[in-house]
Amino acid sequence: MMADDYDSAEKPKRPSAAGTVKSAMRVIEVLDLLGRWRGDRSHNQIAEELNIPKSSLSQLLKTLVQREYLTYLPESRTYALGPAIDKLAAQARRTRDLAEVAQPVLEWLSETTSESIALNYMNGDSHEVVATILSPRRIVAHLRLGEKAPLHATSGGQVILAHLTTAQQESYLKRADYQRFARNSLMDAAAVRNKLARIAADGFAVVVEEFTPGIGGIARPVFGPNRVPLASLSVTVPVDRFNSDFQEQANRSLARAVTSLSHRAGLG
Repeated sequence: MMADDYDSAEKPKRPSAAGTVKSAMRVIEVLDLLGRWRGDRSHNQIAEELNIPKSSLSQLLKTLVQREYLTYLPESRTYALGPAIDKLAAQARRTRDLAEVAQPVLEWLSETTSESIALNYMNGDSHEVVATILSPRRIVAHLRLGEKAPLHATSGGQVILAHLTTAQQESYLKRADYQRFARNSLMDAAAVRNKLARIAADGFAVVVEEFTPGIGGIARPVFGPNRVPLASLSVTVPVDRFNSDFQEQANRSLARAVTSLSHRAGLG
């Protein structure tokens, strides 16, 4: 084909938003069908039961098999739910278990440090406080249940981000919203990337006025199987009390608290 012929040919169109939503709905319908009945289905059966054109279904099934959300059974030429579904379900159970058993650990850590404590989960591109204990002191760092912050801006978020895969980190860094939250906020991907490397090497994260003016924090990750970061435990402190001696003592207490929480949740 000559260049002029190519230029005059009809260019492929980008999928419309409606088409993207339709594809997503078909994925949900396929997983729901196989999960609800807990039985295998052939390509033809899935197409007929869900009223999906066979040509459209073929690529969808191929992609789901590649990502291990489905398994192809060559003996029967059928499809079943794959191991990725079980992994997602297991991780959801583990995170629920963590929150359920965390309270005594958070209370011990608060008593030991006399500061505010939080258990944090990753929620999309944010870290979210799912359990918290407020410091008994008069001047404290307030942590609200359900409070969210960008992963790169807090100790609890950074320590989770630092232990994700490189691909996951880079994907986040491309879409992160870098703002001047406080005087030491990390303002670009390079600054975050450098800090994540240090955190991964040290095993803990420290922030001083990166998200909230006048506040510092230190956090450690809580790992699931294969060292997947399920959550983080953090100690949050007014900067006047956040000196090097306190950081060292709090870091030791955090390590003990993470070990205790992991045992309570059956993680190791």
